[in-house]
Amino acid sequence: MALRFGIMGAGRGSNFISSLKASGAEVVAICDSNEKKLARVLSENPALEGKTFTDYDEFLKTDMDGVILANYFCEHAPFAVKALRAGKHVLSETMSNITMAQGVELVRAVEETGKIYGLLENYPYTKPNMAMEALYKTGKLGKIVYGEGEYVHPMDAWEQNFMAPNPLHWRNWTPRTYYTTHGLAPIMQMTDCMPTRVTAMAAFAPEVAKNTALNTGDAAAILMIQTDNDAVFRVSGWSQFFPHGNNYRLCCTKGGCQINHATGQMRIGYAKAAKPDDVELLDADYDYDWPDPELGKYAEQAGHGGSDFWVIYYFVKAIEKGENPYWNVYRATAMASCAILAWRSILNGNIPYDIPDFSKEEVRKLWENDRISPYPDENGNVDIRCSSKPYAPTEEDLAYARAQWEREQ
Repeated sequence: MALRFGIMGAGRGSNFISSLKASGAEVVAICDSNEKKLARVLSENPALEGKTFTDYDEFLKTDMDGVILANYFCEHAPFAVKALRAGKHVLSETMSNITMAQGVELVRAVEETGKIYGLLENYPYTKPNMAMEALYKTGKLGKIVYGEGEYVHPMDAWEQNFMAPNPLHWRNWTPRTYYTTHGLAPIMQMTDCMPTRVTAMAAFAPEVAKNTALNTGDAAAILMIQTDNDAVFRVSGWSQFFPHGNNYRLCCTKGGCQINHATGQMRIGYAKAAKPDDVELLDADYDYDWPDPELGKYAEQAGHGGSDFWVIYYFVKAIEKGENPYWNVYRATAMASCAILAWRSILNGNIPYDIPDFSKEEVRKLWENDRISPYPDENGNVDIRCSSKPYAPTEEDLAYARAQWEREQ
């Protein structure tokens, strides 16, 4: 019998319907507070007639095996905990928790319910990143020493205001370290490393926020991460500089690899003494394919370079086998801890922080009451600022943003 899923979030979440079907699962319910979004999804998927919800608690009463969370970035942990305690497996699209206490609550809910939790972090599953992972795991490159992961997505004022259509929208309050999974997750998965320590610095350039409601004047945050095998990763969060692109690099004891963006091929280089016998050149570009070309046909039709398909597919198969996916709750919360503690590093003179191991209850107790958050309550109050230096949009900035929002409504 096919697994039955519900989707929370009719905007981004609607993109996962086809990948669920291609993975052999069914979509039996969809929830969103925005009725216009639900109507659009229903018009494209008439089989969901009578299966749309605006109330999350009512949605969770549906007879289904799992829930995909595609709601707002800063909301996932409470929604995930509620779904787990309602007896559903959970696949969460963005950062698993935005406070340390939420991470503790999430891990405890997974352990207490026995349900399967996965992070829907798709960037490890692009074709080039999967090829780099496959190469590293052959052992030909040796041990990872240094890795780089960059998520660079500059937005002009129009796009920022379009994506964040009110002053309290989460995108207007997100520190640059918080959106770090796209940079960190691929190199973690390629090398099977876990982060153990983090420090960070921010690049303050408030001109990038002109004519928007952004409450950060930072263009980028750069994280330096120590791993459990003594490697060092340099990772950027959501970066507002140029050129646009996502870049990953592995530097190892015998060789290294990265994607040549001019050709799309993978550049592989070896130390002279470590060149494999089946390799002709010390340094050359190579083509690559999906790990499973047949399934790759489905991936080619999915979003984000095919990665949306693979992360759904592997989660469905994990449930069918009764196994945890690679991005289980411990890896997810470790990555969230990097984002949260890197921001504290920036606000506290770039000091390093150890990454807690939430698989241990004695460690969780140390963080269970840490609810410090940069996201505003309904009155706009925050615990900590989201900019490395004090910054707020001017009245002129807000007037420009409001004028755009009114036009688009």
